[in-house]
Amino acid sequence: MDVYYSGEGAGEKSVYVISAFYGIVSMFLLIPPQEVRSAGLSLENLFWKQLGSESLDFIGYQMRRTTLTRLIALVLPFGYFAVLLIYRPDVYVSTFVYTCLVASLVLAVIGVGLSLYYWRTRWEKHPLALTLAEHGDNWRFVAGAINTEFRRIDKFATGASNGRVVVTESWLVKVGVFSVHVSKLSDTCLTLQQSADIANARADVLQTVQRLAIKVTSTNDAVSEFVIHIPGLEYRDFRNRLPFVPVVNVRGVTVQQTIGEQFVSAFQEQVNRNDTYRLPANTELDSCLGCMVATPDAKLVKQCAVAEVSGAGHN
Repeated sequence: MDVYYSGEGAGEKSVYVISAFYGIVSMFLLIPPQEVRSAGLSLENLFWKQLGSESLDFIGYQMRRTTLTRLIALVLPFGYFAVLLIYRPDVYVSTFVYTCLVASLVLAVIGVGLSLYYWRTRWEKHPLALTLAEHGDNWRFVAGAINTEFRRIDKFATGASNGRVVVTESWLVKVGVFSVHVSKLSDTCLTLQQSADIANARADVLQTVQRLAIKVTSTNDAVSEFVIHIPGLEYRDFRNRLPFVPVVNVRGVTVQQTIGEQFVSAFQEQVNRNDTYRLPANTELDSCLGCMVATPDAKLVKQCAVAEVSGAGHN
């Protein structure tokens, strides 16, 4: 028996492959994983000349980056339908496909138009400029203050490219894919909402990583609230950068302890199980073996027996 494959079935399979490949490439461009970023295939690396330096001009960099990301996101649908019509015009020539092509072309034109509008107005109408204007009469003064503090090495920064959190001396900034949220620390209140255990993708780490969802609200009515995500192991460092910012934990969220804190807890638990050690009279104590500063309040007593070894080894 002879078996034949129809061109239409083969064409549909190839279109599925193209659609999957286009979708993966689009996702990697907009929300690249760490492996893709390390390979230098993210938008920030591909357009580094156009974006400039983030360390020197943090706010300007974020304006250019979000504008570029929105432009790419609005152009990608048009590219998809255009590829389909070019690759399989005999199969996908229909009123529906042409309607989608025209609609995606309109989106691409809107993306180009918005980008040119932001650039021609010297970024005055950019959403980030409008956000900064909520904190002062002149958004450029606010941008200059944030840029100055961002250059300092004592800032706190964590998170991936789709939700990075930066805390400077006076500002809390959430850097998203398409937007940037800003809150002044003196006006900020934090609320622990929930925690989730996320599997760590690194091969050398087997344990899960806790991720805390924290809602950021401002006493400034013009500033909209937003949510940031902080790894549980970095919450202590994050909290130390915000000594005067109130944190509300109404739901009783338990924060994951660091390795050092887990050791101290286990050590204290073991000490509490043991009997109290009585120091001999007139005993002078040395400094703590760990910090070499404080007076020790625990004694390590060796209880295991030592095997006596004499002569050569035994068979």
